[in-house]
Amino acid sequence: MRTLYQFPISHYCEKTRWHLDHKGLDFQVDNLFPALHRIKSKRLAGIATLPILQDGAQVIGDSTEIALYLEQHYPAQPLLPKDAELRAEVLALEERFDRLGVHVRRWLYGQIQQWDTVMHAMLKVYRPWFGLRNLMKPVLINGVQKLYGVTPERVAKSEAELLAGLDLIEQRIGGDPSRYLVGERLSLADVSAAALFAPLFTPAGTPWEGIAGHNQQTQNFLDQLFARPAGQWVLRRYAVDRPRKI
Repeated sequence: MRTLYQFPISHYCEKTRWHLDHKGLDFQVDNLFPALHRIKSKRLAGIATLPILQDGAQVIGDSTEIALYLEQHYPAQPLLPKDAELRAEVLALEERFDRLGVHVRRWLYGQIQQWDTVMHAMLKVYRPWFGLRNLMKPVLINGVQKLYGVTPERVAKSEAELLAGLDLIEQRIGGDPSRYLVGERLSLADVSAAALFAPLFTPAGTPWEGIAGHNQQTQNFLDQLFARPAGQWVLRRYAVDRPRKI
């Protein structure tokens, strides 16, 4: 049985869930507790981040490495083109959007004024464990802000980066949300871009649906992003191409 070690609200973990679901591969999830997850992730894969996929005797860490592993070992329902030029194009875009995911995360954390809804979404899947879940909340809030560099200067830079990423989507699709980033079918570039931008647009049924905690100014900015072709593209990818196992 495959096991995906994850955080439910991580958009990098969502990228891997989407890939597994797209290929029709059965898997179970093991939701590791934030911060404490490093004990197991270091032992499993020698890394401090999630997702990690255990597939029989194989253990693969990092969403991009997992994607390449899945394409190599489970070639049905491919997300990488056979054509070498198109394949290189998809991989370059995947790498670009993978880096942009950091900026999406930092910008969102920089907008939070009420952390209760975010902490609830992050921790609701875990048992209370003698009150540990509640005791860890202030530690996690402080840890998130430090780990992801949530400072005004870096949040402003991340806003510029995520806007550039949305510009790139719109350039690739020619402003048409029905089009794919490369060629005429879904690719790893589409999955990566849609999954990593999804927390901005909270598609129905995703772990980010209903999470708020920001002010009206931030909501007005998000409404502008929703109205863009890139925002509609993310929502369309979820509506058309995301299997319903989120």
